[in-house]
Amino acid sequence: MGFIGDFKLGVNSYINAVRFIKKHKLWVYFLFPIIIFFVIYYTGFTFQELKRDYTAGDDTGMIKKVWYFFVSGFFLLMSYVIFNFMRYILIILISPVLSIVSEKVEKIITGNKYKFNLKQLIKDIKRTINLVIRNICFEFGIVYGVAIILYIIFWIVPSPAGTAKFISGQFAMLVAFYYYGFGFIDFMNERRRLTIKESVKFVKKHKGFAIALGLVFTVFFHYTNKYFIEIKEDVSSTTFMFIIIISSIIMAVIPIVTMVAATLGVHELVDLNKNAFAIKKEENPNEN
Repeated sequence: MGFIGDFKLGVNSYINAVRFIKKHKLWVYFLFPIIIFFVIYYTGFTFQELKRDYTAGDDTGMIKKVWYFFVSGFFLLMSYVIFNFMRYILIILISPVLSIVSEKVEKIITGNKYKFNLKQLIKDIKRTINLVIRNICFEFGIVYGVAIILYIIFWIVPSPAGTAKFISGQFAMLVAFYYYGFGFIDFMNERRRLTIKESVKFVKKHKGFAIALGLVFTVFFHYTNKYFIEIKEDVSSTTFMFIIIISSIIMAVIPIVTMVAATLGVHELVDLNKNAFAIKKEENPNEN
């Protein structure tokens, strides 16, 4: 299956995921991400408010001004990290839920089971964190590296204003799609006991599938987050709270839907029935 075929599989997997969730009543898994999302958002806005509390006036002494400068800088940094890396923070925090959802979907479609092991769970969480950090470094390294090269090229070669910025922006989105999709696909690769290096090779082979997963995820997750942060100052507090509730639901739903889509799609690619590390469903002679 080539790039186009993998991309179509990724898009179709979302459609199948919605149907799958509805058929098997997996709505309960949406609750935990919604709660976590509210906590993250509340923490971010709390840091913003705390920063304002540490604004030094003209009559403030030098020592206090220095102290306020460092404290307000810390709160500013924390709020920046929370709002700009929201997607990564949420994915890390809900990774145990995503793992459970993926295993549930795999069990329904194949009968595969995985014995609970606390040590393995901790190992899986560490792997998720390491993979997120790795992907962030690679994503930013590739994006900024290409951006610098483009700016140099279009500085030497005359071109319309904003050309380098536009091209680098489109390229950045494509890279982001790939790495977001990678993160979800790796849950199945981990259960197949692939190393991160082997997982990288698998995702590269099916990059169209990863990009399709990441594209839909980004449209609903990243741009929803960006939009609601930007309109905060333009609406009343009551309206904004209502918007936050709606955005929380959207942003909590899409990681779960993406996880289901990724599991269904990977099953199409490799047939999870063949996973030797799963506990196979025992045949029951009384079953029809």
